[in-house]
Amino acid sequence: VALDARYAQPLAALLPLLGCGEEAAVIGFDRLAAESDLEAESRQALQAIAADERQHDALLRGLQAALPAAAPSPAMRRAARRFHLGLEAGGAAMHLARIAGIDAAVCTILSRLLRPKSALAGERDIARVLGHIRRDEARHVALSREIALASIAPNAARDAAGQARAGLAELLSFGSQALEQLGVDPDALSRDVRSLPPGLFPG
Repeated sequence: VALDARYAQPLAALLPLLGCGEEAAVIGFDRLAAESDLEAESRQALQAIAADERQHDALLRGLQAALPAAAPSPAMRRAARRFHLGLEAGGAAMHLARIAGIDAAVCTILSRLLRPKSALAGERDIARVLGHIRRDEARHVALSREIALASIAPNAARDAAGQARAGLAELLSFGSQALEQLGVDPDALSRDVRSLPPGLFPG
């Protein structure tokens, strides 16, 4: 990719954090699509989302390979493991509620990175890839939310999604310096990631 040298290292440091969300989604949607207690139509939709998420994961890995090396720290790896393990408890609907919360947070993160006049907005290759992922994730949120709310109460879904977003915010703390170098306020982003959008699982 063509990328201003000032932004290559911070983006390289940030991509593994975004990749954690994509990896969790790939694993989650693949497992959920095999759930026998879901309607066939829902399983088919989840299979399509899993295919999207695999593409996102491949796109992020492709970007990572074109950037300077950036090995995640042991502490970040431990936090990522905790994050993944916390997503699956409570059955398929709770898992979907958590993924809906995470995907909505990923949309927020990507929107900050791509806002007008941001460091990455003018980087055509990067903006194209991240914009494509953001559009897909917005669609995934709507579907995950719909399937989750067919089986669990909104307050249960809201609690599950909030817990997942708190875990994602913990992961993002490892990228605070990179976010600052890319022109994103890490503290404001962390607050917004932790705060569930009011329309996601309304009371």
